[in-house]
Amino acid sequence: MSRTLIRNASILSMDPAVGDLARADILIDGDKIAAIGPGLQAAADEMVDGTHRIVMPGLVNAHIHTWEFQLRGIGADWVGSRDYHANLHKKLATYYTARDVYLGNLLGALNQLRNGTTTIVDWCHILRDAEMTDAAIDALEESGIRAVFARGTVKPPEREGAVPYYKQPFPRDEIHRLRTGRLGTDDGLVTLAMAILGPDWGEYDVAVHDIRLAREYGLFNSAHTYGRKGKRVVEDGYPRLAREGLLGPDHNIGHGNCFDDAELKIVLDAGCTITATNLTEMLNYEKPAMLGRLVKHGATPSLGTDCDPYFNSSMLWVMRHAFLHQRELDNRSLFAEGNWPAKTQHSTQTRDAIHWATLGGAKAFGLDKKTGSLSPGKQADLIMIDTRGMNIFPANAGGDPAHIVVMYAETSDIENVMVAGRFVKRDGRLAFDAGRLARLTDELLASRLRLFQDGSFKSVPVERGPQPGRFLV
Repeated sequence: MSRTLIRNASILSMDPAVGDLARADILIDGDKIAAIGPGLQAAADEMVDGTHRIVMPGLVNAHIHTWEFQLRGIGADWVGSRDYHANLHKKLATYYTARDVYLGNLLGALNQLRNGTTTIVDWCHILRDAEMTDAAIDALEESGIRAVFARGTVKPPEREGAVPYYKQPFPRDEIHRLRTGRLGTDDGLVTLAMAILGPDWGEYDVAVHDIRLAREYGLFNSAHTYGRKGKRVVEDGYPRLAREGLLGPDHNIGHGNCFDDAELKIVLDAGCTITATNLTEMLNYEKPAMLGRLVKHGATPSLGTDCDPYFNSSMLWVMRHAFLHQRELDNRSLFAEGNWPAKTQHSTQTRDAIHWATLGGAKAFGLDKKTGSLSPGKQADLIMIDTRGMNIFPANAGGDPAHIVVMYAETSDIENVMVAGRFVKRDGRLAFDAGRLARLTDELLASRLRLFQDGSFKSVPVERGPQPGRFLV
């Protein structure tokens, strides 16, 4: 196995046992971190200069619909889930082929790597059959990203004589095929989970069936849950699931904004995790993202980018806005209590947001023993941020690394990205064949235009595609 030694970097480890180190080295042996400390005396096959760089864990995107990548730039003015479902699930998604899924997942995953995300939870709710499923997995594996592939199901328009999606239990044969086949182990870069309807989007018996199926095969399961009264398929679904012992740390909730305090306590007491997609929630929903409310209950939020049709799916964006959004709520609460300006540091800090975007996401899907922090023995999933550029300068002269990462760093500052000890971005460029990438971008553009045409979707005309080699560099 090859050994890589990163020298003289500023280390933001997110591991209390390691701490932050102003000038230190990281030794990577194969796919794992072997040692962290100042002046490591170790032989290595490659030396990497970390001077003027911040090295930190790769970001963990705990909720993204990667297949939507070719539908970017169409949804920011939609109103809530009503327009999202009408335009995507009930229209454009019905025209997707397996090749469309492959293209969206591959370029979407590469874009995540480019933005400093080393792990995604691919909440893939476009899949009609095994061919589409395998295409999605093929793309994730080819990209080199670490991924929890949350196999989901489609939500097509209701048709006379057909069983509506919310009455359909998860297809057992697909989970059996995957869990006894290509995703039969949890040791690979791509592992399996189930993206289920849950009681907000499916009938109660369907939710019970799906959770029990996930448990039977030892899988995490995740459900979209807004908790909005009067809009759920099953109003008391989560309390009922809790009473029957069907909730636990293996159940992840996406969003959950509208849970009242009693229901929130029920799901957290059961051990469930909640992932905030705060940009989507700020855009479309009437309640704040689940950040500070979770912290008050002693739980750790995780973060996701959610939907590419709305905005740039960068975890740097999500992390920054999560910090600012919660800080605004903190300020308002302190003012209402007569404690403004704050006399103590009880408000949300930049380091909290990094914790949510790294270890928080890893813990939500049981990956915290592998990734989420820079710790000896963990997988070498890391990013190197060059602090010399104008986005950051002169904060690099003695500035707090956490503050720099959250409030200044952009994609252009992410110089290197490593997953399992392998550089997937190096010197500011993806480690992916440039010629093939150019061909894929042309094919993805053609996919987008065909989907718009087949779905009779009104969009801005495109006269020509991107220049070859210009995309994702």
